[in-house]
Amino acid sequence: MGNIMTKNSQSITKLVHSIVSSNISYENALMMGYANLSALARIIKKRFEKQGYSVTEEAIVSALKRYRSVKKYEELNAFRVLSKSSITIITDALKIVFKNEKAEEIIENSMSISDKIIHISKTSSAITLVTYGLPKTEALKRFSKYRLQLLEIKDGLTLIVIHSPEEILNTPGCIELIYRFISSAGINIEDTSSTYTDTLIVVKDEDASKAFEEISFLINYSKEKLKE
Repeated sequence: MGNIMTKNSQSITKLVHSIVSSNISYENALMMGYANLSALARIIKKRFEKQGYSVTEEAIVSALKRYRSVKKYEELNAFRVLSKSSITIITDALKIVFKNEKAEEIIENSMSISDKIIHISKTSSAITLVTYGLPKTEALKRFSKYRLQLLEIKDGLTLIVIHSPEEILNTPGCIELIYRFISSAGINIEDTSSTYTDTLIVVKDEDASKAFEEISFLINYSKEKLKE
């Protein structure tokens, strides 16, 4: 027998919020105001039923409205920060990924071309260098000593840097909004990181123009939201 969930059950709200927040298309439709709440509720209701829960469509609509209300309040602060942001485009970017076996040596070696290094990130398994103005052939030659550690080298990339005010350091939701707008446009993010108040996003050259348009739209959209 399925689990019965009443309209006032907190479990409904939590589960609906979890489903919406993990699905970009649902959240975008809800937050941008073009979602048909009843239609979205029917879709989510089917997901509940597959999990053995019985819940009314009206209860899900109520949970969706609560989610939108909470998110709108959170996003207002994010919009305030993003409305003051600007964008820089850096073309001719190159991404090089190595195993983390000789990370310190690789980092030290990269310092000889520090003027071409945009970003270095290190995890427990890999180290990533993002450069610009460094031909792929030259990079392979320069790091030939570490060819056994090389996992990936990819050119034809563009770096987009979003410069934001210091408030971004203590304002949740800003980065999530940027990623949401880019992802919803069908653009794959090749690499990303944050450095102080800058958000760095690497995309393929062919996606650069579209990504720039999406981020520009987000900045202008943020300005408009603050006027409402």
